[in-house]
Amino acid sequence: MRHLITLVCLFALQNSWADMTLTFVDQDNKPVADAVIMLSSGSVATPDAVAVMDQIDESFLPRVLVIQKGQLVSFPNSDDIRHHVYSFSKPKAFEIKLYKGSEIPPIAFDNAGLVVLGCNIHDDMIGYILVADNKYAVKTDKEGKVSLPVKQGDTVSLWSERMIDGVNAIKQVGITSDTQQTFSLELLPPVETMNHSMDYGFGKKQW
Repeated sequence: MRHLITLVCLFALQNSWADMTLTFVDQDNKPVADAVIMLSSGSVATPDAVAVMDQIDESFLPRVLVIQKGQLVSFPNSDDIRHHVYSFSKPKAFEIKLYKGSEIPPIAFDNAGLVVLGCNIHDDMIGYILVADNKYAVKTDKEGKVSLPVKQGDTVSLWSERMIDGVNAIKQVGITSDTQQTFSLELLPPVETMNHSMDYGFGKKQW
C-alpha cells in the first residue's frame, strides 16, 4: 500500500510539471518569434558548449541568442567583408575590431542581462544576447511557441525587442491553464517593417 501511495504521488508531481505549450501573438494575431521566456525557478548549470553568434549577409545570426551566465560565445564572421562588432551594454561591454573569419577567441559573458550588439561599419546590423542568470530560458520559434515545464499558477517573464516600453523591458505573465495557453501582446511592429531611423525597438536607446 505504501508503494502504491508513493507511485501515485510521483505521478501527480510529474504530471503537475509536465511541459506546457505557450503561444505568443501580437495585437494583429501574428506569432511573436524570437521572444525569450524565463522561469523564476529551475536552476541551469553553465553549459560547456561555446555558443555561436555568426555574421551572415550583413546580419547577426541568430538575431537573438540565449545563453547562461558564464557561457562563452564565439563571433565568427562568415561574410566576405569585414565587420566591427561592439556592445556598450552594462552586462558586457566589448569590441572586436575589423575582422573576417573565425580566428577571434570566444568571449565569456559573466554577468546576467541583455547585451545589445552592433557593427561600426553597418548601422543596420543589430543583435541581442540574453544572458540568463543560470535560470531556465527559452526562445519562441517562428510560430511564437515554446514548451516549458510550468503549471497553472506559475509566472513567467517575457522579453522581446518589440516591447513598447523599450528593449530592456521585461513583462510578467501568469499561467492560467494546465494544458496550453495563448498570450496576446501589445508590441511594436515586426522588425522587418520597422523604420531603422527610430530611436527605440532596436536597442539604440541603450547604446
